[in-house]
Amino acid sequence: MKNTLNFFSLRLLLLTLVCISSSRATTQNISQLPKPLKAEILNLTEEMEVGLEIEARSPGTAWVRKGAEASALLISVDGKYNQDLLLWAGDELFSYRVILGRLPKGKHTVSVVLNTARSAAGARRAEVKSLRPLLFELPRTNDADEEQLALSHAPFLYARANTIDRFTDIPLLMYYEILRKAPDDLIVRYTAIFSNEDGGTQTAALMARWGRATDIEWVYQIRARGGKIIEETYQGVEHETKVFTGPRTGGSHPLLAVASDNNNFSDLACSAVRFAPLPVRARLEKATRESVMDQYPQTYRVMTEELLREKRISDTPTDINTIADPREYLYIEANSEQEGAALAFDVTVAGLSKIFASDMSEPRLRIDRSGYFRTAVRLPKNVLPTSVEAITARCHASQKPAGQRRCKHLTVVRALVLDQNYVPRPLRLQTEPETSLTAGETKIFKLAQPKSGLNGSTGPQ
Repeated sequence: MKNTLNFFSLRLLLLTLVCISSSRATTQNISQLPKPLKAEILNLTEEMEVGLEIEARSPGTAWVRKGAEASALLISVDGKYNQDLLLWAGDELFSYRVILGRLPKGKHTVSVVLNTARSAAGARRAEVKSLRPLLFELPRTNDADEEQLALSHAPFLYARANTIDRFTDIPLLMYYEILRKAPDDLIVRYTAIFSNEDGGTQTAALMARWGRATDIEWVYQIRARGGKIIEETYQGVEHETKVFTGPRTGGSHPLLAVASDNNNFSDLACSAVRFAPLPVRARLEKATRESVMDQYPQTYRVMTEELLREKRISDTPTDINTIADPREYLYIEANSEQEGAALAFDVTVAGLSKIFASDMSEPRLRIDRSGYFRTAVRLPKNVLPTSVEAITARCHASQKPAGQRRCKHLTVVRALVLDQNYVPRPLRLQTEPETSLTAGETKIFKLAQPKSGLNGSTGPQ
């Protein structure tokens, strides 16, 4: 552990030194960039938070194509570097939304140019259909609006140094939650959805325990009372919650660097590239974190394409770091309170005697956390989603010490599949009341689907 910490400290120091020099280089090279693809002049009548919606595409590219993954855009404000944007949706026209930060009253020029230095070698074209400024009022000290408060503190993220120009583990989306401790005491938590993680949980375990192969990590959190910030924390390396003491940009926006291969953060380091997705509000009191991805099906496609490029998808997965095509899975969303117990799910299919299990008979792939969660069960290629008959929940004793071992208040909320375009499609579940299971017990949840059987397809249609 001591050697690991020493190595990490050295790495942060090196990143900081690299950042100083690369930031200067970025500032100096702005004037050498090509003509803007689009520019917008803002005349602000007062100081405001400013975002940007960029409808753009990267012709002839796809995240799966090595050497032609994506074009990069450089966004500048009044001739100064603000951030980069990788057009990760590829050839598809997509509306990317970013936060620029707080701008003072007056005239400002926002420019978007092709950043060939950060683009893939075979992706040196970009088309920007539209550029739309998004203006947000600043929060007032004594009567802070929740949305204004959240947007004015959204973090900027320096790219992890070993991901730059490698088109891996990029932040696709950011969202925030507002959690109230009391009527006058609230927490705003920001979470990033990365395309994947190079370190940390193995791919098959991600699907079994989380129902996706993206990496979803909380980044930064503020606690406010009466409109005044009283605490700021972030998720440090080894998932340690740390007090934020780092620099800021554009007013109140913290600068954090992705500092580990499983996408944890540091407020001491930075890199030559930074991103600032505009966070969307997520209400997850009765939903999973993965449900945010459902609103943006492109995230499932990019997740899959990164796995394909890294050879983590196979027709015949052979190890814990390899999975089948994500479109061949049934995704189960459930809610339960685990007490010294863990859950797994079996799926039965019309016409087949084989049972398909989320945990693949591996106890470590079961779910021992409470709340809303998602898991994924691989189905055969030639099975239609409508042939799924039932989902059986299994409650097991976990390795955690406990008195009673129970899976309490269990409900299966949703079952869904990804169609050929990666769009989540829900299946109809028969309504069942919540139930509680003790370790060793099971509960069957039936699907209200016609039994279509086998069709020889290569995945959900």
